[in-house]
Amino acid sequence: MNRLVDKRAVHLLTLPCKGVFTVAKVQLMGLREYARHRGCAVSAVAKAISEERISVILDEKGRKCIDPDVADIQWAKNTRARADSVRPAASSAAGEGDGGGASPETPTAPEIGADAASKAAYTDYRAQTEQETLRQKRRENMAAEGKLADVVQLRRAVFDGFRLLRDRAMAVPQRAAPRCIGLSDARDIERVIDEEQRRAFADWEQTMHEKLPQPQEDQQ
Repeated sequence: MNRLVDKRAVHLLTLPCKGVFTVAKVQLMGLREYARHRGCAVSAVAKAISEERISVILDEKGRKCIDPDVADIQWAKNTRARADSVRPAASSAAGEGDGGGASPETPTAPEIGADAASKAAYTDYRAQTEQETLRQKRRENMAAEGKLADVVQLRRAVFDGFRLLRDRAMAVPQRAAPRCIGLSDARDIERVIDEEQRRAFADWEQTMHEKLPQPQEDQQ
């Protein structure tokens, strides 16, 4: 779409860029159209705008538009300047690591951002994968050592064990009563009740020992 260039936007440009505006009309593009023009992602164009490496023009509806001729000049100039500022730091770091050898050519700013994001995502995925592998190995080792047990089996064993204890405890009076017939000494009656209670808890302990998984050292 053709739009008249806002003179205020022209004044914001550098002198080399102002020379582009020698005609009354220019061909403006939206962000997506300019991304196709440059053969890059829309996110790279948006990042270039946010970093003020290329300028935009607002149309009558307030939408951001780009003059491709001006933006191409700005992109080449500002991206090269940024790459040049990154290259000395990269060369210095490489020199410290390998004795001052020459570093490879530094990629452009959009490539740096894309590579950094890709490497960060890969690093996060790699770390998560290694952590999960470590947890799996720990579970396998603990299972081999008899330190892990089935949760369902444990819950069932505890339920059955305490149900048995309830039944045995409630049956203590019924079992003790016949044995107390003819006893007049309170100490004898107390001894009978104590024996029946101990019997109830002994049965419960034996059941829990049979149903619950035992540590490997106890089985050896």
